[in-house]
Amino acid sequence: MRKLICSIAFLSSIALSAQNAYLTNCFVPRYWKANTGWEIAARVRNSQSGAPLISFRVDYRFGNGPVQQGDWQSTTGINPGQYWPYVHQIPFTSPSADGTLKVWVVGIGETDPANDTLSFPLTVIPQWATKSVLMEQFTGTWCQFCPTPNATTNALDADPLIVVAKHHNADEFSVQSSTDYWAQFSANYSPSGVMDQEEFGRLQDDAAYDQWGARADLRKLGVSPVAVSAMPAFNTWTRMLAMDVIADFKAAVSGQFVLNAYVVEDQVPGPQTAGAPGYLHQQVVRAVLGGPTGVAGVIPSTTVANTIYSEQFALQVPQEWNHTNLRVIATVSERSAAGTWTMNVSDNALIEVGVGEEPGLRFGLFPNPARDAVRLRLPSDSPARVRLFAADGRMAYDSSVVPIGGLALIERPASTEPGLFLIRVDQDGRTGMERLMLD
Repeated sequence: MRKLICSIAFLSSIALSAQNAYLTNCFVPRYWKANTGWEIAARVRNSQSGAPLISFRVDYRFGNGPVQQGDWQSTTGINPGQYWPYVHQIPFTSPSADGTLKVWVVGIGETDPANDTLSFPLTVIPQWATKSVLMEQFTGTWCQFCPTPNATTNALDADPLIVVAKHHNADEFSVQSSTDYWAQFSANYSPSGVMDQEEFGRLQDDAAYDQWGARADLRKLGVSPVAVSAMPAFNTWTRMLAMDVIADFKAAVSGQFVLNAYVVEDQVPGPQTAGAPGYLHQQVVRAVLGGPTGVAGVIPSTTVANTIYSEQFALQVPQEWNHTNLRVIATVSERSAAGTWTMNVSDNALIEVGVGEEPGLRFGLFPNPARDAVRLRLPSDSPARVRLFAADGRMAYDSSVVPIGGLALIERPASTEPGLFLIRVDQDGRTGMERLMLD
């Protein structure tokens, strides 16, 4: 009996010591399916040396709903550097709703509750699209440690639900639009990786390329309220690339939403420190057409279910880019004060439009170059939609005109700088594109 009392006293002293339990490796998607179970799993850890965590449970709560209490589990003791995998016996499920899912650990002897809880913004939706994952890498031809991460992301890009874009860090493939875009992250080192634009800053950049695949696989298990696509048409004669990025919202959701499009090139020969001879670079970002933060104002702050929103981009493709190896990455993202979260992404092959087979609209414009206005000579007096795109892909003008005698006057939009533009005209079910120089 005396030995039993000593054992109880020893265990009580451990339980009353200053343990510090916390959770890691718990993932909850930004969007989830209504009335469908999601398994709550985490690793239980203890940061306090000399005070092993023996008994604990994990609870969770969605919004103001009831607390789902987990079963108590006991171990021989969790010390710093160790963890215990915990799976909650009650899967999370909810009808359509928007709120915060909180998951926390309860430990006997816990004295510091400040780090017990993980919070996840979660929207449960009745209709959804398949979720794809955006994996972006910061690489450099000078970087001796980059060939292996490059090979890793090349393999990930073969997954139809993972889209890879490689931004180049101060080398011969760097472009200003890519550099400006990457500046929003703290990943100013190579190699580094950012997944789904850091998920409101919750998923920090790192160089742990051996873990990128597993993280992406987790995120593929979620869903999205929007399907995104693009149909990039490339004119092989003018080398103009024009596209509509289409966001097809399956569910009504609220937030600040933006569209963007990247042009990437595969099979690009070039030097690579520590790379094999004849090295070929893949997923090289050639242009970020929607700017560093994407195009706002196209998608309303509260979307309508089963509604399409779209934005137009265009680009004059340089001769040195091999258009047969170009793709367009289209994204829809949610922005907040905390950062950005990729809602969905797709990559899209170019559709070549050659002069010989183009059944497009033929029109004239004069003068060209122009200063204050340009006149269009159109084949009929039917109403026409006229759009003007800057060289960086941004739309500078969008209006409908009704020609008189086949002529329409287009005044120069305010604040447009001199340079090369693409003018696109849609009339009678046909589309035509011409280059226009503004002085």
